[in-house]
Amino acid sequence: MNRDEIFATVRDIVAGSLALRPEDIGRESRLIDELGANSLDFLEIVFALEKRFGIDIREGDLAVLGGFDVSAPGVIQDGFLSPNALEKFAGLLPECRALPDPVHVTPAQLFSLLTVETLCAVVEKETNR
Repeated sequence: MNRDEIFATVRDIVAGSLALRPEDIGRESRLIDELGANSLDFLEIVFALEKRFGIDIREGDLAVLGGFDVSAPGVIQDGFLSPNALEKFAGLLPECRALPDPVHVTPAQLFSLLTVETLCAVVEKETNR
């Protein structure tokens, strides 16, 4: 599948999971802030993507987000993500590097960066393995 075909499929899955019209979803639509997804919606989307594409996202890049443990040593410092933790996410979410105050990033801010394009990139990477 090419990137446009992946996007169309991901968009349809996101639309179905969130009861939205596919035409209202763009590549840069933020799953939480703009489309209203919550953590259960996110899991439903991930399961649907895995089934549709025959991949295991939970064992790939998004596993970092799905298994994000703020209690792990070195992840949170004074209520914010540590620079090391933030760098781990920057590969998946390059937008992390463009945050206005990178030393004061909360977990909620990090999750708000997830877009439909983020999902497309993960699907593309996993299908090319």
